[in-house]
Amino acid sequence: MKTIFAIVMCISCSVIFTSKADAFWVWTPKTNKFVNPKKAAKDTPEGQFKWAMRFFKDKDYKRAAEEFASLTAQFKDSHLAPEAQYYVGRAYEAAGKYYPAFQAYQKTVGAYPFTERIDEIIRREYDIGIVLYRKHRGTFMGKEIMTDLDRAVEIFDKVKNNAPFGEYAAKAQFMIGECYKKSEQYDQAAEAYQKMLDEYPKSVFAVKAKYEAAQAVYLASLKSDYDQERTDLAIKEFKEVAKDYKGLPVSNEASVAIALLEDRKAESLFKTAKFYESQKHYKSAAIYYREILVSYPRGSFGESAREHLSSIEGFLKD
Repeated sequence: MKTIFAIVMCISCSVIFTSKADAFWVWTPKTNKFVNPKKAAKDTPEGQFKWAMRFFKDKDYKRAAEEFASLTAQFKDSHLAPEAQYYVGRAYEAAGKYYPAFQAYQKTVGAYPFTERIDEIIRREYDIGIVLYRKHRGTFMGKEIMTDLDRAVEIFDKVKNNAPFGEYAAKAQFMIGECYKKSEQYDQAAEAYQKMLDEYPKSVFAVKAKYEAAQAVYLASLKSDYDQERTDLAIKEFKEVAKDYKGLPVSNEASVAIALLEDRKAESLFKTAKFYESQKHYKSAAIYYREILVSYPRGSFGESAREHLSSIEGFLKD
């Protein structure tokens, strides 16, 4: 009797679990796998697209991205495949997953370069770059990580390469400089700004790029105690800005920067002069004080240099 009861129970459980399994998993000869019918691609690309769009409209963006991706995988040659791949990006972007959204958009450009969405994709990629530029986090627990700025540079570079003569090309190249500047990579920033000037000299960003290139050189010089060569280069760059854009606000800003840089050079000369003075090498000290009076007489150290030179004049006659 116990044996019969056990057999009946086994059969009953088998029927129950088989019934449940049939409801969720079916065998597909096409893939030679069991698949969940709820997640299986529809029989036609049109059906799959409508199915995916249903989740997108319901703001279930994770599922929408999966279903649109399923369409491109199962029906990659369909006329709907480019649109589906584009909507993978749209779903990720709507979910706030910006870098995956960019990757999806870029995949659309790579796989379907003639898509009618190309202009919109470039605009969306540029906007994603701006979002990442603004939300830069920097380091994590004191260690460098794959930052938002690193990804923003990658995105802006792709925007430019996707359409080198398009509306966003010059802006993207300028933003590469801005990203490097924000991450304090000033040498790379200067190169990026200069590259924008070389490739897009007539861009509306040219004036600002010229100024920012000089500013980046200056900021790079501040990373060490004193870098004579970099400071001289920054002064040269700012003088070009002041001359080329005379009458514009940026010219005045350049003039202010020149004064600050020249004051920095004067400070270095003044420190050297004081050192020689403290060592009683008065003739050497006088050379540096006089250089300040000749080259930077109106700066912050002009009057001090004059006073020190006057105080050691008696020692110079010996």
